[in-house]
Amino acid sequence: MNAARRSWSDPPGGTLPWLIVLLELGTFSIVFVAISMLRRSEPKVFAAGTAALSQPFGLGLTLLLLTSGAAAASGVRAYRVGERRRSRARLLGAAGLGLGFVVVKLLDYAHHAARGHGLGADLFWDTYVLATGFHLLHVVVGVAVLGMAARAAGREQLADPETSIAGPALFWHMCDVVWFILWPLLFVGGKP
Repeated sequence: MNAARRSWSDPPGGTLPWLIVLLELGTFSIVFVAISMLRRSEPKVFAAGTAALSQPFGLGLTLLLLTSGAAAASGVRAYRVGERRRSRARLLGAAGLGLGFVVVKLLDYAHHAARGHGLGADLFWDTYVLATGFHLLHVVVGVAVLGMAARAAGREQLADPETSIAGPALFWHMCDVVWFILWPLLFVGGKP
């Protein structure tokens, strides 16, 4: 598989994954703008909500996704040079780290819900749960497609190896990018 030899109309990762990623980034852009507007309209509510979040915890989630993204990229590189076994291991590692993110995020929701910080508590917590929940749904899908890519990496022949291997990694990197924007919007407090 050599992504560099693909035409501009068939980009690395394949056309369909790029269309999906662009659509999702457009959707998340609306979420980002809405959060920014809500932060401006209710600064005290957002400052109080942000103060209840742990910035080190948010950083830990960010590092978990970043490490997973690096493993996914390494898996794609390994596949492109014919190292299917290493590719499969790296893609499975990326999926495992993503699954770790899911578990930790669910524990985070439970922690905050026990303190009355959930849907219906106030505008910040509604925003936090809905925005990070929408992202979490994408992470779950990303874990599944990385698992499918890892399985595909072990096969001798694929109809379109670039889409089968690099496409899921592209989707996974979109999850990274979205979190890199959500994290400061939600975890870094503004002054009321």
